[in-house]
Amino acid sequence: MSDKQAILDAATEVGKLLKGSDAVERLNAAAKAFRDDVTAQRTVVDFNRFLQTLAQKESQGQPIEVEDKRKLTELQDKVASDPQLRNMQKAQMDYVDLLRAVDQAIQAQTGVDDATAGAGGGGNPFGG
Repeated sequence: MSDKQAILDAATEVGKLLKGSDAVERLNAAAKAFRDDVTAQRTVVDFNRFLQTLAQKESQGQPIEVEDKRKLTELQDKVASDPQLRNMQKAQMDYVDLLRAVDQAIQAQTGVDDATAGAGGGGNPFGG
């Protein structure tokens, strides 16, 4: 078996372990709850549409009015107070933390750091 195939086989096993982890189960449950919650979906759609509107205004050199800022604050509060969205965000953060820990464990074994690998934006020695 080649080194590459052995690595891919090990990665498959890590994926299976991740799939059964609490973090992935919570993320999947939160995603399902979000999909089943029309109000939470509408809140996200409204927020994203308004952000697009503001970005369009900004790109066209139009001022962001006080009323726009007020509406943005209102939508941000609505997103922050929605229990499904808070649950989804927490589950996503837990999942990302787990993946970050897996990445750190791999880096510890390989001796390759972010700067050497070019990961993390800005460590690429070739300017990318």
